[in-house]
Amino acid sequence: MRKKYFLYFLFAITWCKSILAQDRDIDYVQRYALLAVKEMEIYKIPASITLAQGILETGGGQSKLANQANNHFGIKCKTEWTGETITHDDDALGECFRKYASVEESYRDHSKFLAERPYYKNLFELNLTDYKAWAHGLKKAGYATNPRYAYILINKIEKLHLHQFDLISNQDVYDQLVKLYGPVSRKIVDPSYEEILPKNPVKVAEIQAKREEKEANKNFTVEESTTPSNPVDRILEHPNHLDYIIVETGETIKKIADLFNISQKNLMLYNELKSPKDLKAGQFLFFNHKKNWGQEQYHTVKPGETMYLIAQKHAMRVSKLYYKNRMEKGQEPQPGDILYLRGRKPKQ
Repeated sequence: MRKKYFLYFLFAITWCKSILAQDRDIDYVQRYALLAVKEMEIYKIPASITLAQGILETGGGQSKLANQANNHFGIKCKTEWTGETITHDDDALGECFRKYASVEESYRDHSKFLAERPYYKNLFELNLTDYKAWAHGLKKAGYATNPRYAYILINKIEKLHLHQFDLISNQDVYDQLVKLYGPVSRKIVDPSYEEILPKNPVKVAEIQAKREEKEANKNFTVEESTTPSNPVDRILEHPNHLDYIIVETGETIKKIADLFNISQKNLMLYNELKSPKDLKAGQFLFFNHKKNWGQEQYHTVKPGETMYLIAQKHAMRVSKLYYKNRMEKGQEPQPGDILYLRGRKPKQ
């Protein structure tokens, strides 16, 4: 009798653990599905694969690498990595893993890791919706040592219906999450949705299509105007993974807002402008929220540069630039000063 009750107890514990793990995985999908779909639109990697790998590598977002290093894909340092690192026991003790400033940076590095390495090139010949072929292709290319890696990914995808995210655009992610898992706070899906959703015209697909068209036709262009006739052609991609334009002489916030069909309020919010009059010719103007860090480690101040213009140049928030350099708000640097863009300046 005792053995029977013990088995019931053991079954109950196992069942509870399974339910908790399922809830944890769903929470992960709710938080990062939008990011996975956005990466899919740019790099053509199935969102289902990205999410399944993220869930597996982080234990649903609970791992040390995820919490302490924002590393969601278990990517090790490799010889080319020059960023911050963290040690972690994996195949061997004390291995070197990449440390990121944000989850977004980890997702982008994962996309580039697959897209830029020759031993993964065959994956990109597969159908974007064939998640099974992608899973087996990753294992064959040596992404993981577990012999059942592909089957584990496929099981995660099918259990959580992640393949549904391979069929939609980023605008449909919230509705798909609600359909699959029930009500979810939109702020969890995209913390900045209140500012981003209204009237934001900068569509990744449109920008990419224009760039590809321009690249394909560049050898056949007889004469190209210095000022593009199509506003989208003015959009540049910042190294910090944001789209921006360079403000031309005589342009105002209103003129730019009307030109790109975006509200003046959002444009000023994204670029931390207190007044439309603060806009300067030649400065960078972004179409989305700036980051909390720069891509480079440091910036050497040049004559005439202010904290605001330096923050704009590196697509980072002014408040974070002040914080990282232990400076008071309103304080300005001197030419030749070294400003920290990623880590925080040591105390004097």
